Amino acid sequence: MTAMNTVLAAPDVGASFTQGLGAVGLSSLAAAGFIVLIIAIRNKSKYTKKYFSDLRHLAALAAVTGVLFMIAGGTWRNLAEGVHSTAASALTAPDLVAGVTPAGLALIFFVMSFLPEWQRRLPPAIFGLSFGVSCGVAGAFWGVLFKVTGAFLEKLA
Repeated sequence: MTAMNTVLAAPDVGASFTQGLGAVGLSSLAAAGFIVLIIAIRNKSKYTKKYFSDLRHLAALAAVTGVLFMIAGGTWRNLAEGVHSTAASALTAPDLVAGVTPAGLALIFFVMSFLPEWQRRLPPAIFGLSFGVSCGVAGAFWGVLFKVTGAFLEKLA
């Protein structure tokens, strides 16, 4: 009598147990994050009205999206760095604040994202996205936040 091999599960085609959403990829996750961020900024959906009515939640979503853009690379990274450099140049003008370090800029973006009571939805989203990018540039405590969030997102993708 010969032994018979029976396959009880589908073969591994790229997804692993460490990937939370299967083989989605960071670029696809960045695209989904971008779409969710745009929908949250517009605030027309009942889900965004429920979960993002507090603009601090919107800023946190934007910060996580900024980290995601940076680790996805390519066009997503260019988009995030463009938003970051625009916000940074507005806040670090020589007439306004001179000699700001990257860690200081991350702190400024954190404060601008989460502390003011914004009336409009776009400023906390822009400052939040810039905060996510700044965390990766600043290092130290901010870099730890960036690395932990990035590691989680990489495992998710």
